[in-house]
Amino acid sequence: MKLHLLVISMMVLLLSSCSKKEFMPAPEGENIPYHETKKTIQENLESSAYTCFYTAWRKSNMDKILKTLNPKIAVTVFVPDNKAFEALGYNIATINRTPAAVLDSLLLFHTAKNQVLPETLDPQSANYLFMSLLENKNYIERYGMMNGEFRYYLYRHYFNIENNKVLVNGKVSGNAADIMIGTNGTLIPIDKVLNRPVKDIRQTLQEDGRFGLYLSILEHDDQFYTEISGFPGNQLDRFFNKEPYVSFSSVFAPTDEAFHKAGIHSLADVQKLNSRSVPYILEDYFTVSNYLPVDSILNNHFWQYNGIYVQNMDLSYNSRYISPEPNPICFFSNDLKNEILGSYVTLYNSERSRVIHLNNLDFIRNGTTLKVRVKGSDAEPATVIASDIQTFNGTIHVVDRLLLPKGFKI
Repeated sequence: MKLHLLVISMMVLLLSSCSKKEFMPAPEGENIPYHETKKTIQENLESSAYTCFYTAWRKSNMDKILKTLNPKIAVTVFVPDNKAFEALGYNIATINRTPAAVLDSLLLFHTAKNQVLPETLDPQSANYLFMSLLENKNYIERYGMMNGEFRYYLYRHYFNIENNKVLVNGKVSGNAADIMIGTNGTLIPIDKVLNRPVKDIRQTLQEDGRFGLYLSILEHDDQFYTEISGFPGNQLDRFFNKEPYVSFSSVFAPTDEAFHKAGIHSLADVQKLNSRSVPYILEDYFTVSNYLPVDSILNNHFWQYNGIYVQNMDLSYNSRYISPEPNPICFFSNDLKNEILGSYVTLYNSERSRVIHLNNLDFIRNGTTLKVRVKGSDAEPATVIASDIQTFNGTIHVVDRLLLPKGFKI
């Protein structure tokens, strides 16, 4: 009975622990120390100090699973060290008592179908996106040219190396010198078992308790757009949308205090602000004349197309509205630099080979303090007070002020 309970407990813990471009090596980069061998990843694991991970690998079906892949494909494996397993209460004995299916899930989550070569990394590029081998068959995501293809949701890891430190999902997680290059893949030792996200952006914000005004304003705006056009604005839905497919985003979530600093304490204050310029429906019965004034602020707080059909003021387009395609936009704190994101294209139209929208945020760093503001704005910058909160469908950074456009007065 005790053994049965132990296995169940470990299954729960392992299952609960665990876009930007998919990994394409840059042509050149800084010199990064690492170990290159003529061994396979299995042989490197066997001779390494990562005995817990190697025990899990041997007990699992990973070798059989990898054989089903194209034999020319090499992988990258994030390898938690023994202390990382011990911190969760696991050792070789408990791992040996864990069902192989549970270990398969854990190891697939830590394995990506691309091999990283450290010397190809460019420190001036955004994080590299690795798609893990672990699928979630409850959800679908889009990918490929013009996002025209579909697949089961794949868990993600965002990876880079800075100052010879391994960064995973924005956090320092190991040393580049410990990386081992093998004949069939790369092993990246890390000091933690990677956490598998379960909650989406909306649920995470709701449960936090600091974002009541932000969420209520988004919901209020959604109702407004639905009432006048019949189409929801998806202002709030974008943070939890999993149907028909998962949408990804990054958000600079303003706290209630951030709204208070700007003089907004309630929905009544928002309604007063929005009364300055009330959008109306055009003669096609679904295009909106303009955004609500508060959206001139809140649209700066996320990187994602919001789905509202708003009148196109660019006369070079024949159509009244533009249906843009987003570039991958899940960014972590180490990405938030002007030299990386200064002119990043967030929206484009591939049919017309036309850039629609560039990143409009400016990042200010002073030691460990990170501030952000709208480019050209004379408003006080917002300080990022919490960062790299990873969710099922994106990343949350918490800010203490609203991101006001140039000249915007409340």
